[in-house]
Amino acid sequence: MEVVGSVRASAHAGRSFVRRCPACGQRAEQPLPPRCPLCDFDFRDDRVTGADVTPYAKAYSLGEPGWRRMAEWVWYASGERLKHLTLMRASAASRQFAWLNILLLATGLGLFQATGVGWRWVTDSPTIEPTGSVDPSGEGWIHVAAAPRPFPPGQPAEMAVDLWWNPAQMVIVVVAAGLAGLLVLRLGLLLVRIGVRWAHAVSYRKEQRMTAAIHYSTAWGIPLCVAAVVVGLRPVSYVGTMERWSWCPLQEGFVLAAGVLAAFGMVMWWFWLWRLGASAPARTRGRVIAFFAVGAPLIVAVTTAAWWWGLQLLYNPLFTALDVQF
Repeated sequence: MEVVGSVRASAHAGRSFVRRCPACGQRAEQPLPPRCPLCDFDFRDDRVTGADVTPYAKAYSLGEPGWRRMAEWVWYASGERLKHLTLMRASAASRQFAWLNILLLATGLGLFQATGVGWRWVTDSPTIEPTGSVDPSGEGWIHVAAAPRPFPPGQPAEMAVDLWWNPAQMVIVVVAAGLAGLLVLRLGLLLVRIGVRWAHAVSYRKEQRMTAAIHYSTAWGIPLCVAAVVVGLRPVSYVGTMERWSWCPLQEGFVLAAGVLAAFGMVMWWFWLWRLGASAPARTRGRVIAFFAVGAPLIVAVTTAAWWWGLQLLYNPLFTALDVQF
């Protein structure tokens, strides 16, 4: 027994222990440096979470541009980088990054609505039209396109032959949809942050885990902004179809391309959050992943539906009050 104990003691004495950074898991060389070479964590600080030391935070502190670099940093984040980001607390830099992306998204939402509202297709028969007239009664309408005359024999009476556009309605829609989008996006981001906090066990909630990461996750909204620009080109199809151009891009083509881009951004954001949730502490990891899998998409769906249907209820009374209705 004494021999066995002696062998174990010798093995224990000869064993080399690996020190790791408590914030990101990076191996630390001996002697222990003052700060982690990967995440700059202060080894003399007893907190687990740390300050924002992302490339954007460093550029922000120096007054330099870093938005594009940070977006790519988020898009191509490895598992180790996500673990690193998980333990950063929200900062002025992360808030500014999220604010810039929210502004872009809100502008894109306004552009998206402006290509669907403010345009009116009219037939040649007043009896078919809901207003009983083929001419607008409100102010500001511009006749932008018409089908070639004379009409071919047997043309259906319900076929649109004139296209009208109201720039005043477009301005109203861009402003209303953009401001409403701004409020809804900020509310959605806040709800996601609250949800993540409560998904963590009580002992972790004061550490502000993932708060900076949620801000930086808005980088996945950039494909949605591109989708808004693509769908904003739909009026080209409106005019070409009405005037019977020999060739014009189909409206469905713009919608399909924009839909693919938007779906890509949303799915990648969702997957990115799943990966982020996998970096949570083991005892609370299942709850965090469950929130990202179900709670975050549900928040997006509810806030988007509220934005869409709320605006649809607003437009007609507003246009009538401003005398820009058709």
